[in-house]
Amino acid sequence: MDFTHPDYTFQATSSAPRNISNSLHKVFIKDPELQVQLLFIIPVIAGGIILNLSAIQWFLVIFVSALFIGAGICRTASLLQVKKDPSMTPFHTTRIRAMGNALLTITAGISLFTYMLVFVPKIIDLL
Repeated sequence: MDFTHPDYTFQATSSAPRNISNSLHKVFIKDPELQVQLLFIIPVIAGGIILNLSAIQWFLVIFVSALFIGAGICRTASLLQVKKDPSMTPFHTTRIRAMGNALLTITAGISLFTYMLVFVPKIIDLL
């Protein structure tokens, strides 16, 4: 009897947190645009520290920044899925890419609008 056959061998399954961390690692490595999004957050946080934002303003900034980063992660994950699934038609591939880009654009607009609402009055008061 051959115990090395795949039916007999013990196949280890990884846990859900490990799968999530591996997936996020792939997403961050494969998408340089997501890295640019993360680098954009640095001046936002630095500006918030310099301008002494209130707790509500910090909440707004962190919330829309998390939405923006989350949309980037979802967009990258959908693009990776499109690349790996050969059964998708070009029509579906185009629609998935368009929806991912639209989601990212909408959250970027909401984030920019919120940043302007929070930072512009503080900058005007500083001048």
